Amino acid sequence: MSEVTRTVVVRSVPLPRRLFRVFVELKGVYKSMVGRLVTYAVENGVASFVKLKALKYLELRSSYPQLPSHYAYTACQDAATRAKSFLKLRRRAWLGGITQRLGESPFGLTITCGG
Repeated sequence: MSEVTRTVVVRSVPLPRRLFRVFVELKGVYKSMVGRLVTYAVENGVASFVKLKALKYLELRSSYPQLPSHYAYTACQDAATRAKSFLKLRRRAWLGGITQRLGESPFGLTITCGG
């Protein structure tokens, strides 16, 4: 079965350069959060959002007190999805007898901000 996805580009008013830099910085912080969580989840075999949130949410909130709580919550959701996929691929590769190693780091983390 194939999955159909659609990308929609929505035009907005031009952002001032200063405000755009804030979004770019926020994207970097979010990427850092997700990267830490994915690494932790894969190393510890955590594929459940609920378990990952229970283990790491308070640590994230204390590490990034300036961010609203939904950033930590969403980062946990995003990381759990990525870790679950990576662990599934790794298990499938092992069960299929594939000798090629999947690598140490899970996925190249891609989070974009239009420019």
